[in-house]
Amino acid sequence: MDHVVVEPDSSSFSRVARALDDEASGEQWRAELATDLHAALELGVATVRGSLMGMATGGLDDGHEPLRQAVSASVESQVRMSGRGAGARIRARKITLRNFVNAPKRLNSRRGWRHPVHGDTETWVTQIGAPGWFDDPLRRLHARLHSAAARALDNRARRIARRG
Repeated sequence: MDHVVVEPDSSSFSRVARALDDEASGEQWRAELATDLHAALELGVATVRGSLMGMATGGLDDGHEPLRQAVSASVESQVRMSGRGAGARIRARKITLRNFVNAPKRLNSRRGWRHPVHGDTETWVTQIGAPGWFDDPLRRLHARLHSAAARALDNRARRIARRG
């Protein structure tokens, strides 16, 4: 014998199939799961934004959007339901601000960046952001964020099981 067939009774199978159709096929299911996962990651997003806004600053008001606020606004949770990158994550979108390309990554780096001093095009300085503003808080919160996302998925699975 090279395989085993296990078949539930047809009424149980039909009931589970209807429950899955009601839950899994609709946009409402995906939207609710995405909302639950975004809520599970909100602690991480808020912590990363707070870490960035707590960074020391000595900048002058030059009439442009402040760097920290722009980078903070680029931090978001992202949920993908299908494909190779399916899952939930926290990211800082790659933004360009006043010819400052990929500001979130460069603020998080120990390398820094060079720029002219405000109002003086001849004097250049190397500026360092807050290395680890993104990575360090998420590393500390990883276990909590992982368990919160797992709870959101488990709640969805229990809901489907209850309907079956």
